[in-house]
Amino acid sequence: MSRRLFIPHHVTGFWIPAYSEDPLSTGSVGVGVLIGGAVAAYGEEGGVRYNDLLLEPGGGVRISSEFPLGYGYAASAVVSIAKAVGAFGLSREAFAKAHVEEATRRTGLGDVLAIYTGGCLVVRTRPGAPGVGEAHSLPCPNVYAVTADLARIDTRHMLASRHEAIVEAGSEALRAFMREPSFTSFLEAAESFSRRVGFLDERAEALRRRRGVLGLFVKKGVLAIFVEREWVSDVAEEARRLGEVHIKELRELRVSWI
Repeated sequence: MSRRLFIPHHVTGFWIPAYSEDPLSTGSVGVGVLIGGAVAAYGEEGGVRYNDLLLEPGGGVRISSEFPLGYGYAASAVVSIAKAVGAFGLSREAFAKAHVEEATRRTGLGDVLAIYTGGCLVVRTRPGAPGVGEAHSLPCPNVYAVTADLARIDTRHMLASRHEAIVEAGSEALRAFMREPSFTSFLEAAESFSRRVGFLDERAEALRRRRGVLGLFVKKGVLAIFVEREWVSDVAEEARRLGEVHIKELRELRVSWI
């Protein structure tokens, strides 16, 4: 039987990029939430695959997840972590290797650190790889995340084309959140950030007025809506007009062997 590793996904609500000549200290500060997870199975032939899509010819790891690549679920970080843990074990060194791959390729800046930290609402206070960057987790309330896949967007292009807007809006969002860190203030800051950066459109804004919705934001091509339990089905049905929908109860998540 092959070894299997559970890896949470991460959807950041807002962030401020920090670039350095050293990829270990390149990263971002900001706040995001861990949602759902992927399972990486090792020891199989066929290269590195994500939901049967061949990414690399070597490596022998098959990753299964309900979340697609390229939308904003930190799937590239999941892949980098899966590969690094396969080579270096479940160690901080492995996560540092994964972060370097992400930072070098500009496919992600803070996702590896957030996933390494674990928990639910992850606050990244110093940019960089695990061991260099710093982060901690805050609890989430007993609510559900309803996410909709809006569009596939290239991370490198997004970071370059919206850099100034992201830095300005991210700085304001982080200041607002840090005045009173909580899940509620996170939702408020993330919604404001996604509106100012230009991620949030009228279709998503309309869902904000649905009964049971506590808050929402758009990260790249993912619409994340946070909903009270009794209204999940209604909100999910409405969100299906925008893209494929996923429903996850918020809870503490960590990378672990299963």
